[in-house]
Amino acid sequence: MEGIHVGVIPDITLFIQLAIFLVFMFIMKKIYFDPYLQAMDEREETVKKLLKEAEENHKKTEEILKKVDEIIAKTRAETQKIMEQYHHETNEMVSSILKKAQNEAEEMIEDAKKEVERVVEIEKKTMDKIIEKLALEIVNKILPKEKAA
Repeated sequence: MEGIHVGVIPDITLFIQLAIFLVFMFIMKKIYFDPYLQAMDEREETVKKLLKEAEENHKKTEEILKKVDEIIAKTRAETQKIMEQYHHETNEMVSSILKKAQNEAEEMIEDAKKEVERVVEIEKKTMDKIIEKLALEIVNKILPKEKAA
């Protein structure tokens, strides 16, 4: 039994494998993990910056939209005011034109009435003359018969 030793002798291959693993992990860390982690950190930092910029842009957009809404409200109010003013002016113009037309119509009616009255007077005078002539003729026709009788 001399050929078999039963004792606690550590196997050196375990230490060699451990050393190779540690060297492998060190090399992998330097070559692969560190650049990968650095790229992930940079990417995360970039995403944070972009999110911050997006949030700022969103706030600016909301402010701009609020200003645009205010401008639109002012414009609508001014437009409404102008429309009311023009509506009022238009009503005044229409009223003025209607009054003028009514006055002209009344003048025309008065002129027509005067013309009709003048024509009636002329016709009355003409009729009076005609009636006077007819009366004279009737009298002349009747009187000579009475004189003869």
